Amino acid sequence: MFFFKTAQFLIVTIILAPFYFLILLVLYPWRLRIGPRLVQFYSKICLLIYRVRIEQVKHFRAFKKKKKGLLIISNHSSFLDILILSSLFGTAFVSKAEVKNYPIIGQIAWLMGVIFFDRTSRKERIRALKTVANCCRDRVIAIFPQGTTGRISERLPFNRGIFKVMDINPEITLLPVTLHYEEDAEIAWHAPQSLRENAVMVSRRQSISVKVSIHSPLTRRESEGKTAAEICRMVEETVLGDLAKGYGKV
Repeated sequence: MFFFKTAQFLIVTIILAPFYFLILLVLYPWRLRIGPRLVQFYSKICLLIYRVRIEQVKHFRAFKKKKKGLLIISNHSSFLDILILSSLFGTAFVSKAEVKNYPIIGQIAWLMGVIFFDRTSRKERIRALKTVANCCRDRVIAIFPQGTTGRISERLPFNRGIFKVMDINPEITLLPVTLHYEEDAEIAWHAPQSLRENAVMVSRRQSISVKVSIHSPLTRRESEGKTAAEICRMVEETVLGDLAKGYGKV
């Protein structure tokens, strides 16, 4: 099953990549608008390949047509998270700098407006923070403040740094989102698993069920007078608190 799904994934990627690259080059001035839509289409195909079923999306209607001004804050369990958020919101992402050097994928990701940053450099983190704050004016961006993937039971804490964007651009709306997989214990990518090992575990599943909860947004009004640490704690409790209820109760 792993080789079958991987083959499907590679075939789709190899077929679409040249077209995406060409489209983004020809329409370069509009690449930041077009890119997320191209990824959205690609993500929907990949979710079909991995047989991911989004069983429920709470409170999606109010935000599905939102095209800018949103910073989505989500927990991070699997590489599937990116596909799910992309398929729902057509969002751009913040990614580690290494991805930019991946053959083909890195170049396409750059053209599509992915925001890269070097986590080891304080200067780069500050630059990325300002970029996110400015880009959110015209786009929907998603970030995983836990910084890495893990099981629900690990309850990985949120890094507070990203929440300083509210100081730079108070007009941003933070949108807490919880991704809850029924099979979390089996498919979550956790240390010391490699990506290949996790992909094998994900591919073995006949199907994967996930529920998506979109919580009340955090705007300038709710964040006024609060520090980045306080905002971080509020959002973390909202997102991770939903996971503590159990899959059947989400």
